[in-house]
Parts: sequence; structure tokens; C-alpha cells
Amino acid sequence: MSVIPLYVNRHVPDEVRRGHIFEGAVFLYSAPPESRQIVSWIRDLSAQAFEGVGDVRRVHEELDVKAFVDRVGPLKSKFTNHPETKRLCQALVGALGSDPDTTYFDLPRLRVAPPGDYLTSGVSYAYKPHRDTWYAHPPQLVNFWVPVYDSERSTVMSMFFDYFDKPVQNSTSSWDYDDWVANARYAAAQSVGTEKRQHPLPAESVSESLDIRIVQNAGDLMVFSSCHLHATAPNETGLVRYSYDLRTLDIEDLRSGRGARNIDSQATGSTLKDFLRVRDLAPLEVDAVRV
Repeated sequence: MSVIPLYVNRHVPDEVRRGHIFEGAVFLYSAPPESRQIVSWIRDLSAQAFEGVGDVRRVHEELDVKAFVDRVGPLKSKFTNHPETKRLCQALVGALGSDPDTTYFDLPRLRVAPPGDYLTSGVSYAYKPHRDTWYAHPPQLVNFWVPVYDSERSTVMSMFFDYFDKPVQNSTSSWDYDDWVANARYAAAQSVGTEKRQHPLPAESVSESLDIRIVQNAGDLMVFSSCHLHATAPNETGLVRYSYDLRTLDIEDLRSGRGARNIDSQATGSTLKDFLRVRDLAPLEVDAVRV
């Protein structure tokens, strides 16, 4: 098993940080101002979405599942696609020292995970152990995971660090990103109670793995490789978990092939066309990149 170092508030050049991340390292940053602004933005959007309901972390106590889904779906879409969200992401990535001319980011995702078995599918899908490469992301990807409220041991992600260099049998050979976009990405609201969308899943148990859960404060960044195996930890609190995640890549890593090793994904298709340049939000020109 590889040694997985955890760098806390270590400010190094982005190229150096990416190199460490491609070898399995994880970086933690204590809530930079730019991340706190995104947290505040999400809280404002959530309050608007659940207007008249009360505490956004206890909406499951007042709404039935259908009403919850009817509000969460538009909330997540609004956050992902709003111009203000893009602007805030540009500021965050720039503040971390990434080159705005060579760094691209995928539109961020808001995760809303109620406690217990209230809803674990569709708009609140509880992800099984997976690597982001299983969803056809490139191994050059750098992931950010951020809680919107102070987290607990069951409101974070389960990280299976000992699998970074150990293949996992999985179903990615039958998973295609273009098919996902056409038939599943926008159908989350239809999966209530049972997850109807096909996700890439492990075909073997990872229950013997050491389940590491990094408990962060609101706005803290966990930065890690797309090749790390991770999952949604079961929410055992009485509160809804809100978090956002953001994915970045440097186009020079794509061109040179520098990145973490893809040891077990056979997913087809590519997410590259979803990425925007930090400088000006220009789409990544996939045909111009040699991967």
C-alpha cells in the first residue's frame, strides 16, 4: 500500500501540488475567504429554495419526499448553472494559485443528503465506492470537496486511501458518459426511493478497507485525486448534509499525459467538453488536446 500524505494548509506552487496529488497525496485548506463566499451563496440559495419551511437542515422533518425533491432539484440546478457560481469558482481556483490560462473547471455540484433512509436516490443519491475516473473523468483531475456546514463523522465522504494503487473489480466496461448525459444526468428527480439510473459500481466488496473520514469545518477544502476511491458516508445525524464539489484540471497535464494512474476504469466517453477555462469561461477545445 502506498503512503498517503496529508498536507494541511501547505501552500506550494500548483504544479508541485498537482504532482503530489497524482501520487495520492491529499491537501486540506482551512476555509479560505473564497470558499466561505461559496458557502454563503449556497446558504442563501437554500434559504430561497426552502422559503417558508424553516431550518434548511431540518426540511426533511416538514416535507414529504416528493416535496423535498421538487425543491432540491431546482436548487441544485440553479447553483450549478448560475453565473455567480461560476464567478465564485473562478475566484477560488485563482486564490489557490492555479494558472487561470491553463486551468479548467467543471461546473460545481451541490450535494444535499438527508439523514437515514429518508432519501438516498436521485437528487440525494448516496454514492457507492467509486473513483471519479469510473464516471469517465480523466486521471489528471483534481477534486475539491467542501462542507457547507461544520461536518460530523457521518456527514462527510468515506475515503478508502489504501485502494489508491489497488484495482477494484467494477462495472465500468458497460458505462458510457455520452449515454449518461443523454439518458440519466437530468433524470435524477425520477429516481425516488429506488435509483433507476445506472452508475458504475464495484463488483467486489471494499468493506475490509480502512474507512477514513476527514471531518471538516464549513468551507474547508479537501483536495484529492480523481483516482482515489471514495463514497458517500451514511448520514446518521438528524440534519441534512449540504456540500459542494468542484473538479479542475490543467490542460498541460492533459497534453503531456501527466496525472495519476488509471488502474481499473474502462468507462467510455469523456467529460472534457464540460470544462471551462478559469480566465474567461471558454470551453475546453477537446479536439486540440492530445490525451
